[in-house]
Amino acid sequence: MDQQAAGGEDPNKPSKKKSNEDESKNKKLNIHIKTLADDMRDRITSFRKQGTKKEKPLIQHPTDPISTQTELPVPQPFFDERSMNLSEKEIVDLFEKMMEDMNLNEERKAPLRGKDLSTKREMVVQYISATAKSITGSKVAGGLRNSKHECTLSSQEYVHELRSGISEDKLLNCLESLRVSLTSNPVSWVNNFGHEGLGLLLDVLERLLDKKQQENIDKKNQHKLIQCLKAFMNNKYGLQRILGDERSLLLLARAIDPKQTNMMTEIVKILSAVCIIGEENILDKILAAMTIAAERNNKERFAPIVEGLENHEAQQLQVACMQLINALVTSPDDLDFRIHLRNEFLRCGLKKILPELKETEELDIQLKVFNENKEEDSIELSHRLDDIRAEMEYPFYRCLGCVCSRKGARCSSWV
Repeated sequence: MDQQAAGGEDPNKPSKKKSNEDESKNKKLNIHIKTLADDMRDRITSFRKQGTKKEKPLIQHPTDPISTQTELPVPQPFFDERSMNLSEKEIVDLFEKMMEDMNLNEERKAPLRGKDLSTKREMVVQYISATAKSITGSKVAGGLRNSKHECTLSSQEYVHELRSGISEDKLLNCLESLRVSLTSNPVSWVNNFGHEGLGLLLDVLERLLDKKQQENIDKKNQHKLIQCLKAFMNNKYGLQRILGDERSLLLLARAIDPKQTNMMTEIVKILSAVCIIGEENILDKILAAMTIAAERNNKERFAPIVEGLENHEAQQLQVACMQLINALVTSPDDLDFRIHLRNEFLRCGLKKILPELKETEELDIQLKVFNENKEEDSIELSHRLDDIRAEMEYPFYRCLGCVCSRKGARCSSWV
């Protein structure tokens, strides 16, 4: 199998040129996975091949994995003299760390920074108290969460529950409670859970995927696990941890199941988002994961995506599948690799499906992006062929640097 077919890319080939939005640079990883579908669609629809080479936001890996926790003060459950005697500098520093821990972007931080000092002091003290409660947990009788869906277990208690080998029914209840906690708690809580919890979540997902006879409860638990992973990724720390675990992308690729439309929709959106905002080599990792998952089932690696696109009863799944197709096909800088991926999708049945898709606003946007990028690649390929033809016909001519209307065409400046 050649390097590209296996998901690799020749670094010596010419770079693809795309436009790069300044706004996406500013956002970097301060982006919420739960709302990423709309943001991602906007970015995909703005992909064009003219301009400078695309620059993906860099992920800055922390040198100390528990730095997020140790930066915060030791939680105090009540107002005390130490809290009230904080200096102005201490309040401002803690206020900044509080906003960072709350996973706020710069747009949301700006109005909070304008609050007066007494308000900031009150917010900091209340935040410290709330953090203390989330760390100690508060088990209640009759279940893992109360009627208001508040956190009822500490992060380490969730780790203990996942490690204890609970029954599938209790696991479903635990995962739903964990999903709420991952969504509502600050980044420091997610950090504390993630040291052991992420590995345990992946262990459970792998165990369920390996089961030959999958009951209905197994499928429900798989969906809840995907939702927990999605909530876990909803911050810079969680995204780094997911991308740093070799199993995560493979298990996500293995969990793609066109028969479970809701779960597949979430997985495909996650992969699309990771493809766009991940590290420079993330495309290779996603393609490798999809290839390994497909080999286990003796299928083409893009077959499940195309099959999901055929489901006319699940329009959101169709949109998500086209988003992933566009994200994968437009990501490579190399023209040959883009054409290779696009043709692989077309051979896998996409060519037959495209004319049959029902017209909806969201789907039309993705189809327009696919066709526009296909046309632009065709034009770029045509220019390349013109260059080759010109070199073969006029091997002893060289251009003095004029701006030609057709790249590679012979002109009066050639000598």
